[in-house]
Amino acid sequence: MVELKKREKELGIKLLSIEVSGNLKMTRDMVEEKGLDFPVLIDAKSYSRESLCITGTPTTFIIDREGVIRCRLIGYLPDMQKTVEDVIERI
Repeated sequence: MVELKKREKELGIKLLSIEVSGNLKMTRDMVEEKGLDFPVLIDAKSYSRESLCITGTPTTFIIDREGVIRCRLIGYLPDMQKTVEDVIERI
């Protein structure tokens, strides 16, 4: 995901993350450990989990410029960057 962040403008995307556990310390540790340089929002009350029907983590959404969810990827994917780039090219 860090590589996707570097290509935001080129790909025409905005990258952010929502942490649904609500655990601030765990989230800070994860951001530091993974070297994330994009916004990580904390959803302590799990509103997004309920409203977006998140059944597993990580869940990745690709949302178009009109705000429509075009793709939902559930779980870890070994080549997330390639998968996301392929989806973006198709929409």
